[in-house]
Amino acid sequence: MWTNYHSHCTFCDGRSHMEEFIKYAIAKGVTKYGFSSHAPIPFETHWTMKADDFDDYMAEFQRLKSKYSDKIELFIGLEIDFIVGCTNAKMLFFNDKILDYKIGSIHYLDQLADGTYCSIDGLFKEFYKGMNELYDGDIRKVTKRYFEVSKLMVQAGGFDIVGHLDKITLHGARFADFDINASWYVDLFVDYLQLIKQKNLIVEINTKSLLEKGMTFPDKRFFSLINEMQIPITVNSDCHYPSKVIDGFSETYEALKKAGFTETYQLIDSVWQPVKF
Repeated sequence: MWTNYHSHCTFCDGRSHMEEFIKYAIAKGVTKYGFSSHAPIPFETHWTMKADDFDDYMAEFQRLKSKYSDKIELFIGLEIDFIVGCTNAKMLFFNDKILDYKIGSIHYLDQLADGTYCSIDGLFKEFYKGMNELYDGDIRKVTKRYFEVSKLMVQAGGFDIVGHLDKITLHGARFADFDINASWYVDLFVDYLQLIKQKNLIVEINTKSLLEKGMTFPDKRFFSLINEMQIPITVNSDCHYPSKVIDGFSETYEALKKAGFTETYQLIDSVWQPVKF
């Protein structure tokens, strides 16, 4: 009963059309599949949806939902960025949008002198530039700021799922001073989890980088902790290619079972509910 609620198609930076992802999901036995294109943000990017394309996004989804209704249950959402002083899931644009769910994610931190933002999920050179300009070249400082901004996102609310909640590890792992087992990092991480639990949000177990880089977000080192805190989870591949719809799922579910998990959360009758696996 695999599900995947985090995926990207050609309406943002995905590499294929909605229908190709659906066909692959059906072939791989996925029972529930959701599209979560990167939501529009107030400045131009190469990877987010354009606001003018939203109606087309919804229309194509409804067409395909009807076409494949006897083969798979389909859902529509958005992955919405939180950028301090710029955009969040409670912005006016999202208020009248009828979606099945929303994912809240951090891809940018603070603004640089040239007007761009410090990227934590793009090219390493962009991350390195932002870290040096804004955070004294200190990986601990940028990591602390990452969790500060992440907490602001959760406090602001307006979404259901916390997307790749420790994505800072993607580039952070390249620095000698960065260690997810160090007390300074664990303290930041646990503090963030406590807030997520308080706000009754779902944590995404993101498998996108597992097969290529050996990383899940959050890192599997924290699976047991998340289970002990009784925070609900859902497993998503964050796929941009149809062939990666279930990338890393087998390995991740095994790791979750070892950590004590017995269920993930699924959308059933428009309500997030636990389902045994």
